[in-house]
Amino acid sequence: MSDLSTSAGGSPRLVSPIAASFGLSAALEHIARTAVEREIGRRLPREEIAELKALGFGSLRLSKQAGGAGASLSQLFSVARDLAAADSNIAHAFRNHLWQVEAALRRPQHPFHAHVLALTAAGKTIGLSFADSDAIAAGATPTRVLSRIEWDEARQAYRGSGRKVYATGNLYNDAFVGLAVENRENATVQYVLDRGDGVENEDDWAGFGQRLTGSGTAEFNGVTIPSHQVYPLDPPAREGAAPWRFTFHQVYLTNCIAGVVRRIALDAVDVLRARGRNFYHGEAERPADEPVLQAQLGRIRAYAAAVEATIERAIDALQTAWDAYGTEAEYERVLAASLSAAEAKVVIDDLAPQIANWLIDLGSGSVVSQNSGLDRHWRNIKVIASHNPRLYKERLLGQNLLSGRLPPTGAFF
Repeated sequence: MSDLSTSAGGSPRLVSPIAASFGLSAALEHIARTAVEREIGRRLPREEIAELKALGFGSLRLSKQAGGAGASLSQLFSVARDLAAADSNIAHAFRNHLWQVEAALRRPQHPFHAHVLALTAAGKTIGLSFADSDAIAAGATPTRVLSRIEWDEARQAYRGSGRKVYATGNLYNDAFVGLAVENRENATVQYVLDRGDGVENEDDWAGFGQRLTGSGTAEFNGVTIPSHQVYPLDPPAREGAAPWRFTFHQVYLTNCIAGVVRRIALDAVDVLRARGRNFYHGEAERPADEPVLQAQLGRIRAYAAAVEATIERAIDALQTAWDAYGTEAEYERVLAASLSAAEAKVVIDDLAPQIANWLIDLGSGSVVSQNSGLDRHWRNIKVIASHNPRLYKERLLGQNLLSGRLPPTGAFF
């Protein structure tokens, strides 16, 4: 289990002891205090993300000897949930980088992954570059890479162009990775591209939530990739390895929603304490003394605690799967983690918007001003959840019980 997100008295708290032990308390508290201002002014959190990089958030999973904090996977998720409670945009913006780190930790001797780990140790973050493929359906596993990089003899380097839509976090990243076919040997390769000339990010994300994640379009126009940053593909998976490779993403997204729910519980206390007058037909002069409002606050607290317990179960399964990597137990434990992630998503995607609704009920007309920014919780929850709709997860979970059908092996599971 990750560390508790509640105090000894059971009330929710923003920063867990784990995040505090990594020296992140002050940064997280500042991010939380300024979240509404950023939301209302659409101010991109460049400074806040830069500070987190400098404090080592992006390198938590690296060993201390390698320049990190030696955090376990469960501890990483605990801190990420704290960050999502402070500002879910910022937590979400780190998702692709943190996944690249997880992939690299499994193959640290491969030169491509060693490069990723070196960048991470230096406080850099990595996003996704252009990587066109023949996959037609969202999340499907491609059979062929279509992006190309061309050797430029004069520059003694490769050149490439392309675009990445839904480039979550790329506005804030220092380097980018991708797959392409290089023209000298017509081989599919993976590469690391440093931010530089030809890399352009548009803040054109028009979603009604998660508006500061940098999820717009990334353009790569004639970018230069040094030959020493072009690498062979990873070796084929060993026989018997688990084919589900993207469960981290699913747990991370649901973990972000759990962080938003925690923030709702924290905001609910402030909302009720701040209300100055009750309705004439209430039973108490002060809203904080109104039994029905006290009960609503208790409902928010209880459901928020249930959400955290549910995501912890999925995180524990993912940690167990990580620990089994490369062993005979890998297949069953990775499968269990995939199913647990789907279960958590179904429950949390259903409950979280309700809890956001209850916050507005608790505050009534006192909280509907745009200046309060409380509507962002519902909007952010729904946008995060939309990345991999729960309806397909519900179907798979039912089919698995009835017939033993296994989860798909592409993205989103």
